Amino acid sequence: MHRSNRGFTLIEIMIVIAIIGIVITIGYPSLTEYMKKARRTEIASLLSEQAQILERHYSKNNVYTNATGLSTGNDFYTITPTTLTDQAFTLTALRKSGSSMATDKCGDFTINNTGKRDIVNSAADVTAKDCWGR
Repeated sequence: MHRSNRGFTLIEIMIVIAIIGIVITIGYPSLTEYMKKARRTEIASLLSEQAQILERHYSKNNVYTNATGLSTGNDFYTITPTTLTDQAFTLTALRKSGSSMATDKCGDFTINNTGKRDIVNSAADVTAKDCWGR
C-alpha cells in the first residue's frame, strides 16, 4: 500500500513558526532602534536648519526676534524657542507624548546661537554626540 505525502505535518509547521518567532524577537529591537535613529537624525537636521534661518535673519536685522519661516517640528518632536531674545536664542525639540519617540533614550534636543548642540531629559549613559551624530 502506497501512501502519498502531501502538505506539511503539524511538527514541521510548529518548527517554522518557532523559527519565525525567534527571528522577530531578535530583529524587532534592532528595527525599532534603526527607525528611532532616523527620526533623531531628522530632528537634528531640522533644528540646524531652523538655527540657520535665525542666523540669516540676525545677519540682516541684527536681532533674532521676529524671524519668519520657522518650523514647529514634525510628527515626533515639537520645536519651541525656549530662549528668543534680540541677541540670543535656544531652540528645543521636545518629544511628543504618545509618539514612538516619547520614551527615546536621547531625550529632547537643543541648539543655541553659539552653535552648541545638546540633549536634555536623556538617559544617564547617553551623550549629545551619540544623539546628534557628531
